[in-house]
Amino acid sequence: MTRYRDRYQQIYSSLTRADLQKGSEGLAELSAGPDLFGYDSDLWLGFYTKEGLRTALEKYGFLVDLADLGFSDFRLETRTDNPDQHLLRIFAEQPSCKEPLTELVVRRDFLRPYSELADYLTDSHIPVLTVDWLLLQDPRAKFTAQRPPLPGQRYPGLGVGAQVLELLRNACLRLNLAGLVTVPSYFHNALFYSAEFRYFDPFWQGAFLAACRDVMPAVENFVPAASWALHWKMVKNRNEPDRPFSWFHQLMLIPVSELLEDYLDGRWYKQQVQKSLTRHDFEIFKDPLRRNLASRGIHPFDQEKIDEWITSV
Repeated sequence: MTRYRDRYQQIYSSLTRADLQKGSEGLAELSAGPDLFGYDSDLWLGFYTKEGLRTALEKYGFLVDLADLGFSDFRLETRTDNPDQHLLRIFAEQPSCKEPLTELVVRRDFLRPYSELADYLTDSHIPVLTVDWLLLQDPRAKFTAQRPPLPGQRYPGLGVGAQVLELLRNACLRLNLAGLVTVPSYFHNALFYSAEFRYFDPFWQGAFLAACRDVMPAVENFVPAASWALHWKMVKNRNEPDRPFSWFHQLMLIPVSELLEDYLDGRWYKQQVQKSLTRHDFEIFKDPLRRNLASRGIHPFDQEKIDEWITSV
């Protein structure tokens, strides 16, 4: 549980549907109670107006968190024309940034358990909120030796990921969804998410834990090196030595419903995780990794090399 959970839960309880649907036509006919659930295709995730989203971000203190980083005069952009994916961007007018500080693409979806997983979940279609894309970046900031580029980054992060996850978890509660789901693009994403998320399939949870166990110590717990090693396929599983190990794009989730909580905390899931751990024994190709990191200025750190490399991609 993040350090924001208790405070955000109190704010969640104080927000009403009227707060979150400000500006919506026919709002006067709605109750002000927080427990009315419905779906309107013109609203963000079928529930929120843009004004309502701003109200929530203000009351939760998220815009204050961005202001504490030196930004102000925030502009929200939403798109709901694609019924399968809804977009939210937050821009700062001061200092003026062409790039968004945050970019989020989400959708209502269903988990569909398969194979043995289906035997341990009674529901064949479990409603969830899926995060297809999440970008948190500071376009003003420069990379440093302590915070070099991670795979997928053009700018350093904002450091507000924990707050965003709590906001999304509360959206699941508001929309009566069973969990929050995402597919980490890179190892460092999964590592950050792992404070709250677990892989839906216990096989991949075991593979992830094995990577934490084997890869991180091999690079002295330097997260960028570990993430680049897996991204560049410079890791092998000693149990399958004939080919490099490819980073896996598999579902992770935060359980919100008792059904998913019981599944992830159950004996069968934990047993399968342990079995998977024994099937993975990772080793890094250290010399190629060192050469690649040095050529891009990641380690040893070289700002000029990094700027030239990022500009080129």
